[in-house]
Amino acid sequence: MTQAANNYGQVLYELKVPKEIVEEAEVLFREVPQLKEALVSPVVKKSEKNRVIDRVFPAELRNFLKVLCGHQDMGEVEDVFEAYHAYACEQEGSLRATLYYVTEPDAEQLKKIKQMLMKKYQKQDVELRLVKDSSLGGGFVIRTGDMETDWSIKGRMKQLEQILMRR
Repeated sequence: MTQAANNYGQVLYELKVPKEIVEEAEVLFREVPQLKEALVSPVVKKSEKNRVIDRVFPAELRNFLKVLCGHQDMGEVEDVFEAYHAYACEQEGSLRATLYYVTEPDAEQLKKIKQMLMKKYQKQDVELRLVKDSSLGGGFVIRTGDMETDWSIKGRMKQLEQILMRR
């Protein structure tokens, strides 16, 4: 992630745009890749990009996105959203983590995972995103920023393979 993306993420947070609006925009960019392609394209005129932004996004986000387009930084929009969430968590004393699983954990398991993460990272709250990943074979992987805890069958097999290769 670039410093520019981190700066934009921080600015987006400081603009006090409601979190729900930011998350809706994030989903739009993820689910409609043509949107980003149009806003990144040097062939599309700036006025046309601004018109698209005005039609698609809520007023609270429009000027911010127009600045991204104007500085040709729209290509980093996913990183900007990631930086926004990281900065928001830092400011609010919480932790953002992603749980990759094969079998979805029940409410009690999720509660224990959150408690473990709060204790480990000394945070007051954990925002846990759940992602199904059948390739893990079983178990789970937790990612928090640049840290990863791998309790999956796939991860254990890799560890075993590395141990055997050293012998």
